[in-house]
Amino acid sequence: MRFLHNLTRKAIILVLLISVALPAEAGRDDLHMRTFKKAFAAAGDKNYEEAIALYTEILEQNPQHVDALTQLGICFVHTNQELDSALALFHTALSIIPVSDKFSPFGVDLQRTIARTYHLEQRPREALSVLKTLRDSVTEANLREEIAAEMKQIRNSAILLKNPVPLKITNLGDFFNSDYDDHSPLVSLTGNRIFFTSRRPAGRGAQLPDGQFAEKVFFAERNQKGWSKPRVLDEFFSRTEHKSILSLSPDGNRLFLFKNDREGKSIYVSDYMNGEWQEPEKLPYPINSRWDETHAALSPDQSTLYFTSNRPGGFGGLDIYRSKLDAYGQWGEPVNLGPMINSELDEETPMLHPDGQTLYFASEGHTSMGRFDVFYSQIQSEETWTEPVNMGHPINTPDDDFFFVPTLDKSQAYYASYRFSENVGRSDIYKVEFDSLYSGSLAVIEGTIRNSGDVPVEQIRLLVSRDSDNKQVGDYRPNPANGRYLLFLEAGENYTIEEVTPESAEQPLNIHVSDQLSYDKTEQIVMLQDPRMAAPLKPGLVPESGNYRKLAEIPQNLEKLQARLDTTFTIQVLALRHYPEVGFWFFRGLDLESVNALEGRDGYLRYVTGRFRNREEAEQYRTRIQQNGRFSDAWIRAWEPLEELSEPDNSNKISALQTNVQ
Repeated sequence: MRFLHNLTRKAIILVLLISVALPAEAGRDDLHMRTFKKAFAAAGDKNYEEAIALYTEILEQNPQHVDALTQLGICFVHTNQELDSALALFHTALSIIPVSDKFSPFGVDLQRTIARTYHLEQRPREALSVLKTLRDSVTEANLREEIAAEMKQIRNSAILLKNPVPLKITNLGDFFNSDYDDHSPLVSLTGNRIFFTSRRPAGRGAQLPDGQFAEKVFFAERNQKGWSKPRVLDEFFSRTEHKSILSLSPDGNRLFLFKNDREGKSIYVSDYMNGEWQEPEKLPYPINSRWDETHAALSPDQSTLYFTSNRPGGFGGLDIYRSKLDAYGQWGEPVNLGPMINSELDEETPMLHPDGQTLYFASEGHTSMGRFDVFYSQIQSEETWTEPVNMGHPINTPDDDFFFVPTLDKSQAYYASYRFSENVGRSDIYKVEFDSLYSGSLAVIEGTIRNSGDVPVEQIRLLVSRDSDNKQVGDYRPNPANGRYLLFLEAGENYTIEEVTPESAEQPLNIHVSDQLSYDKTEQIVMLQDPRMAAPLKPGLVPESGNYRKLAEIPQNLEKLQARLDTTFTIQVLALRHYPEVGFWFFRGLDLESVNALEGRDGYLRYVTGRFRNREEAEQYRTRIQQNGRFSDAWIRAWEPLEELSEPDNSNKISALQTNVQ
């Protein structure tokens, strides 16, 4: 929590002047002064445990030591514990100082601290009462404006506390959270991998003065048995240094990180290539500047970077900017999102939902309850946004709430918070589940560019337009390392896709995204909508053992599939629209006798494997075929709905050619 830092340092000097004027024995006062200086130094290093012990030692000998009373209370506030004890300490200090000092600079700061502590305790009425008395008693114009701004936040808090949003907030527990700061959760689209930043001990790093360790990036993977034990990404840490994650690209292959370097606070990026995360590289100018850049996140089409900076020309503090890739893959001049998003205070942690329209961010301004609150806004056009909406309580509290990470399903999200009722002085990671479930209508289509002209991948763009209104809904950029891309498209619409480079354009392709492909929140895997759909841009033939083979060469087998009525579940491994060419290599590792091709009424040819009596058997088989790293997006499907979607008497059985698969 940062909101008391400036206040407390100012108050400490004033408190010292006052306490020296109080009667005390010289020798004992000298001893208290030495102990106080040690406690003050420990608190300055954020070693609050030692500071609390030292301040308590002073108060045991001199219960009316104003310095110790005030600073012990501030330590309790900083560590998010014993706020009621902090209030008692503050009130005791206020009762000791002379009446003439009640509205001195120190007295005012102390009373504002009391009001803020009431605010943290979610007692807005008491906080407003203290501030109202102050506002009516001081004469300095700037001070009255500051107090009025604090009162506005507390009134916002009172309204939101009385009207909580129906949702469930779950602490992720000891497996992910520790006795140290844990924050910045990033969950892959499949929901099977999580990244987060932690200051827990790892490796040989030394403990820092604040009792924590340097920030490191951890990750864990989920399998049939649950989450693996989080482990550190050693690739990022060649030496002891702070380095925390900011965001994960939609395809899961790019991590954006924050690091303090010689130029200040900067943004770095690491790419996942050949099974390893590469050494993070600093983003170039104009993203990074000689000012502070603290957060960055890609848009779903990976063509726009949203980032925060306090460079000149903003509206105050950290502002949110965006920069778009040009036709040659270079970042363009950053554009401030404007006063609708950016306030006179700090904005942080922008995250764009996969729908490409909803921006989540943290702000100290707007209708904040106090410190950072999470807001969202909808983009209306290239330059305009709707008025930000506070996400409400209990997502937001009077304390810092930030780093809200939406999932494809808008009824679920992850975020970090200082929730003093559930942790002790550290930020923890939480999962949010809204009671009013969002009915998702997005489909995720995965593919690979063809790149027949051998153009640098950074210069290839997939321009996606919605046919119903001829509006461009995406300027998608494939992954530079492997040419793969993800399209996030609204189901039930027709789209035109063009592959373009600075010098050329491929023949446009028209596709229909049916309602059946939309995300279904009842399943664990996110990309449930035929995730291995072939690229709309004709990926071409895939070589296998020196020969080119095509699924089109699979002989027709008009024999009806047997035992359909006895089958409850199957596993879908591939779906193709208009039956484009795919290499036989795709089915390597499967029993071809168990693979069936089902021709759907919606124009897709779906390949499924196995017939299982229950979901548990299907899950076991899916886990087995995924062990070699392939079929990661295999999807368990109920047989009956799939059968209804398929054309009668149009199922092909893959057999005969199994001996040709190496």
